[in-house]
Formats: sequence, structure tokens, C-alpha cells
Amino acid sequence: MKQMKNFKIVLAVAALVAASLSSCSKLDDGNEWLGTPNALVTVKTNGADTYFQLDEKTTLEPKGWSNPFKREVRALLRYEENKEASRLYSKTVKVVWIDSLRTKPAVPYDEDFKNAKDDGGLYIYDDWVTCCEDGYLTLHFASWVGQSYSMEKKVHYLHLAIDPETLDLYLRHDRNGDNEYGAPADGFIAFKIDDLLPNVKDGETLTLHWKDYDGDRSAKVKYSSRFSLPQESQVLD
Repeated sequence: MKQMKNFKIVLAVAALVAASLSSCSKLDDGNEWLGTPNALVTVKTNGADTYFQLDEKTTLEPKGWSNPFKREVRALLRYEENKEASRLYSKTVKVVWIDSLRTKPAVPYDEDFKNAKDDGGLYIYDDWVTCCEDGYLTLHFASWVGQSYSMEKKVHYLHLAIDPETLDLYLRHDRNGDNEYGAPADGFIAFKIDDLLPNVKDGETLTLHWKDYDGDRSAKVKYSSRFSLPQESQVLD
């Protein structure tokens, strides 16, 4: 199908761009456009404070920024480091911009999920955003979205289920009645998976299953549990 072939070409070009990005914590070499993110973070609260969990050892304290999110989310962040030191966190930062990702919990792999609709047609980028860390599986994905003459856009739904016995993760894609005669589009989603994997240790291998336009796909994922605040035990009374 010509449109599927074109879609794969688009993804191939994107993969070449993403090939140099290999971790969840993207390093800024100082030569990037300010419209690109330089970090993937978890936006967390600690009492009245909000901070960004960058990786296992690095936490960022935003200065002059008010948290607009009503709950914990994963987010793409563009930040600049401040010279001001932080008493509790690794460093203070200025938020240039932040964009939250759709963040939702994974669900059990039960009969309801097994019988749920799955339209497939998902491509998953192997780039620095697609990763497992801090108890979340974050995915950068792409699919074909429809063209509507009424300009009405269909919302696609993604769900993730976990079988804790086999450590298999199953991703489902519901197109919600959308057609495939528009254009390729990509998106981001984060699933909180640690609550359903309480006995899984860091570094254990999970298997993610999904369907693209060519059929069943799978990938190995190294589990990373939730990070704690490194200086939590050193908080002054």
C-alpha cells in the first residue's frame, strides 16, 4: 500500500535523527534550538515543593515556576541551570518550557483487556524518550491518523496491561473509528507500571508486545523502579 510505504519512509528518516539519542537523560551540547527538549522528567511533589526527577541521582528544583499539573506526570522539559545552589535538590533550574505527556496507570492483564479492541498500526521509536525509568514506561510512537472533511479529529486510545507472572507487557491501540487516509503522526505516552510489579527488581527484563502494520512486534525492556529523593534522609527539621 503506497501510503504505508510512505509512512515507513517517514519513520526511517526519524529513526536516523534519533539514532544519536540513547538515554532518557538527554545531554545538551549547547548547540540545540530552544524549541527542543533537553530532558525527560517526572514532575513530583515533596510536601509543598515541586521538583523534577531527571534520573536516579539528579533532581531539579525549578525557580520562578508554578506547577500547573494536578497530579504527578512525565514531561518533556527544556531547562537552563541556575548558579543558585539548592539545599535539598541536585541543582536549581529555570524552566524554558515544559510539556506534559499523557500519563496513566497500567492495568492488569485480565480477560477484559484480552478481549479489548486492538487496531494495531503502532510504530515505536527506539530513541531517548522511549525508555523505562522511575517506575514508568514512556513511549514515543507513531501511527496513521485519518483525514476528516469536517476537520473533526478522532482521539486515539492507548492502553497497557501487565502480566506479573510472565513479565509481559501488552500495548493496545484503539483508533476510535478513525480512518487511515490522512497523514502519519507521532505522540508520547507514559504508563506507570511499578504498582503492578512490586516484586520485580531493577535490571530485570520485561517484554513489550504490540502490533504495527506488519503484524505482531515485541521488544525487551529493562525495568527501572521508582527513584527516591537522594537527600531525603538528610532533610533538616
